[in-house]
Order: sequence, then structure tokens, then C-alpha cells
Amino acid sequence: MKRDGEQVNIKGILVPVAWDADGNVTKAAVATFNEEEYVVEEDEKGKRLLSLMQQVVEVSGVVKKEAGNKIITVENFEQPKRVRDWD
Repeated sequence: MKRDGEQVNIKGILVPVAWDADGNVTKAAVATFNEEEYVVEEDEKGKRLLSLMQQVVEVSGVVKKEAGNKIITVENFEQPKRVRDWD
């Protein structure tokens, strides 16, 4: 685990982790290949990332640990051009 406030670059699949009463996704996390999960901070950039649900993403940002979860504040994100670009 990175230290709180450390800049990271992660790659994985964006997965839903919370829904509203109507079944709409309200919170997501990046599930990495090494089975780590980074919950996406619910700010402007984090909400924009929701449009890529269930897709491979590469995210850079700052990680903090909160209530046993790794929370990433997204600075930049993109979709790799190929799945092999995960490595």
C-alpha cells in the first residue's frame, strides 16, 4: 500500500460499488489486476469517470486510506488503446 497522499498510477476495470434507490451507480472503484480496489473520490473528475463503467481505465491521482478503503482522488484518467497496454 502506498502512503497516504502519495501519487499513484493504476490500471484496472471500473466497477460499481454503490447505487441509489433507482439502481443508478453513485460510486465506483478501480479493481486492479493484483486484486486491489481503489474507491473513486466523488468529485467532478470522479463523476466523469462513471461514464466508463465496466471498462478498462488508467487513472492517476492521490491515494488516501479511509475507513479501511483506499480512496483515489482522480487527477487524470484515460482508456488504454489496447487491453495489452495494462502492463
